[in-house]
Amino acid sequence: MNKTAILIGFGGMGKRYYKALKLMKFNIIAICEKKKINFINYKFENNLKLTNNYKKLLNMHADLLCVASNTKSRFKILDSFCKKSSIKKIITEKPLSVSYKDSLAINKIAKKKKVRLIVNTHRSFSPNFLMVDELFNKYKEKPSTIFINSPSAGLGNMGSTFFDLGFHFFKQNPNSVIGNIDKTGTINPRGKVFKDPGGHGIIYFNKNKKLFFNLSENTGLPYTILIKSENLEVSIDEVNNNFTLKKRPKNMKKKPLFFYLFKPLNKKIKLKHKFDVVKMTCFSIKKIFEKKFSYKNLENATSVMGCIFGVHISGKEKRIIKLPLKKKYHNLKINFA
Repeated sequence: MNKTAILIGFGGMGKRYYKALKLMKFNIIAICEKKKINFINYKFENNLKLTNNYKKLLNMHADLLCVASNTKSRFKILDSFCKKSSIKKIITEKPLSVSYKDSLAINKIAKKKKVRLIVNTHRSFSPNFLMVDELFNKYKEKPSTIFINSPSAGLGNMGSTFFDLGFHFFKQNPNSVIGNIDKTGTINPRGKVFKDPGGHGIIYFNKNKKLFFNLSENTGLPYTILIKSENLEVSIDEVNNNFTLKKRPKNMKKKPLFFYLFKPLNKKIKLKHKFDVVKMTCFSIKKIFEKKFSYKNLENATSVMGCIFGVHISGKEKRIIKLPLKKKYHNLKINFA
């Protein structure tokens, strides 16, 4: 792609965007970053503009804007660029915002200004996960249950990824959530100022579909995802490039589902690509330039925020929380990294 891009935020994720854009032959014309130390060991082109104030970039034209700054800063940045910039394609990091109110506002502003806005939950664009979709379709099966087991990488951080996948495979929005957050008080690795504990619970969907998640602080093993329907099960250890399909044999289909004394057909799935966050970020970049565009990703990201805040509310109020969230909860804020 012979296109131009502006990057806001040059921390860990910002550097991944930088590498992804370079990999896709983008001409990066400006980078905004407040911490000069993050530029150490990087040599940029002489005509690349470096600044610590994103407002100085509002008048610049580019084909793409990538926003990888801290979550708290992103609402003002996205609001400013949607309203005042000529850039009409924006990719922003997850989670979408620090409050459900801001999430709804971002959704509304992007649509009103006809800005293509994608949240970088890139797995729903990944050929590997799209292939899992195809497997269920091939056998005329519909996923009914998803299990997530993960180290405590935060409900805002990795929870955004996992919940988005739930919406992707179930093809619907949730109706309620129950859960609780970890109370161990572990300091966020990105800094003491950030608050993003893990947690556990269940997200409920229509037709008895459920997403069980455990992002608690008692495991250090790579996350695993289990997607089940009546006769299929796909087990995913993404980090170690291991996707496995289990299938109920044909001769068992006349038996009741509670009959489980058999050996499933077991097959390792050949992957389209290996785990590589830089290359996987490219999926979001490619998606935003497709001829047809849908706001489904942004709408899902907004619903995801409802689930995340719902878990916090459920833990505090000790009850199931209906979704979408009632207006009295819209102002609840969490300073995600």
